[in-house]
Amino acid sequence: MDTESNTKFQYGLDMATVEIADSVVLEVATKVVQNVPGVHALSPRFYDEIVDGIVNRFGQKTLPGINIKHRKGFLEINLYVRVYYGQNIVALAELLQQEIRENLKNMLDLYNVKVDVHIEGVEPINTKEISSNGSNKTE
Repeated sequence: MDTESNTKFQYGLDMATVEIADSVVLEVATKVVQNVPGVHALSPRFYDEIVDGIVNRFGQKTLPGINIKHRKGFLEINLYVRVYYGQNIVALAELLQQEIRENLKNMLDLYNVKVDVHIEGVEPINTKEISSNGSNKTE
């Protein structure tokens, strides 16, 4: 066998480049937010729609409530959420950070990710009740 055919089966960063679209990172982060108990919803901000076209030109991708910025040596994710009343906000924010980092590491092999969680508001529980398993159910 010639050496060229052997290199096709070797894996590693020195052998090939893998590009991951920002939309994939956004999808992973969105799924995490949907599965964490205590989070009401992503919080779209008024100026998200206004600046969306501008920031996309500078390499930033956004969804209402989430944006990604490419920094030197790492990826920065800003997450804007509304939470249910009565939640430990610090613990919830830390859980979101940890879960997003873990999922990106396990699914996409991304290790240098900074996740900033911004709590945009608190929603009352009177119309929804959070059960002990984390699922939402209507009264």
